[in-house]
Amino acid sequence: MSRQPPALIIKRDATGQALYAARTYRPGDTVVDFSEVEWRPERDRYTVQHPCGGHIYNRVLAKVSHSCDPNCEVVFPGRALVAIRAIEPGQAITFDYRRTESRFAHPFDCLCGSPRCRGHIG
Repeated sequence: MSRQPPALIIKRDATGQALYAARTYRPGDTVVDFSEVEWRPERDRYTVQHPCGGHIYNRVLAKVSHSCDPNCEVVFPGRALVAIRAIEPGQAITFDYRRTESRFAHPFDCLCGSPRCRGHIG
């Protein structure tokens, strides 16, 4: 039986542990399927706000970094992180946290480095 190489890897970076591509993704590809989640009673730095207002935790999704110019978006229903542009091996997997959160439990200074960077997220 042959083993598939990992599609994603976790590496340490300036933000702590982050998710990186280990293969190429094209726009529309599912990068993370987070159909299995833990519902949490309150938001925290590792949850994503569901459109119904609840807060979900998925151990892989919790490693996805913020970017003001992201390469992925969170899609509900379906609970998937989907590539919105090409992602090459070695690139960080990112989404814009402002697209899912109505407010932040832990506002932060953004380190994304994008020309579109908003500086402070919160």
